Amino acid sequence: AAPPAPSAPPPTTRDGLIREAFTVCDKDGDLRLSSNEMRVFAGFIGFQGDDAAWAQEFRALLAESGTAPSAGVSVELFTTLVNDTSDNGCYCTDEELGLLLGRLQGARGAWQ
Repeated sequence: AAPPAPSAPPPTTRDGLIREAFTVCDKDGDLRLSSNEMRVFAGFIGFQGDDAAWAQEFRALLAESGTAPSAGVSVELFTTLVNDTSDNGCYCTDEELGLLLGRLQGARGAWQ
């Protein structure tokens, strides 16, 4: 049997951190974050509403970018949101992205 592949080193650039966070959130690997996948991220950045409040927030988030809710959040939109320091964004520092990655990667095993 082949030896296990070495684990990839953690990303060192902001773009790498954002892309890795997106990939870890994208449970089904379709390169779009559904409402449920994006809600995991939203919970880590402080969203505390119920399902109805999240559904409304997700629709509003996508409407602002001209994206249909059924299309989900692309990596480009996710990058824009994570870099947006306005009230409409979901800004995360590099440190927060690193913490988020650690938590999501630890929790991912429970999703599969």
